[in-house]
Amino acid sequence: MDENMIVHKLIDLVQYKDIYQQKSSGIKPQDMYVLERIYFHKTVQIRDLTKDYGIPPSTLTGILDRLERKKYIRRIRKANDRRAIELVASDEGDAVLQRHICEDRLFARNLFNTLPPEQRQQLLSLLDELLINVSRENLFHEGG
Repeated sequence: MDENMIVHKLIDLVQYKDIYQQKSSGIKPQDMYVLERIYFHKTVQIRDLTKDYGIPPSTLTGILDRLERKKYIRRIRKANDRRAIELVASDEGDAVLQRHICEDRLFARNLFNTLPPEQRQQLLSLLDELLINVSRENLFHEGG
C-alpha cells in the first residue's frame, strides 16, 4: 500500500470515529472539538479560540450557541473587562467530555492492540516522532 492510500485509510478511520462519537454523544465533531478545547484550558476567551485554533468568529458563535443551549458550556463576563467573555465547561459538559475521553481511549487501545506489543511500541514511537517533526505549513508545498 502506498503512502497516499495509507493516509486515506487513516482518514477513513478518524471519520468513522467522528461519526460513531457523534451518534453516541449527539454532538457534532466540530462542536466536540471546541468543547474539548474549553475543557482542557479550564477557562478560555472566545478571541483565543479563534486565534489559536483558526476557527472563524461566525462559525465559533454558532458552535458556542449550540453548546450553551445544551448546557455544556457557560459564558462568563470578566469583572475587570465586561467586553471579554470567558468560556467554561459546565458539569454537564464535563460529563459529556469524560464519556468522550473514555471512548477515545477505547478507540486508541483497540486500534493499536491489533499489533503485537513490540510492533505497537515501535509504531507509537514512530508516530510520536512524526508528530513532533511535522510542519503543517509545509504539508501542501511541492517538494516537501
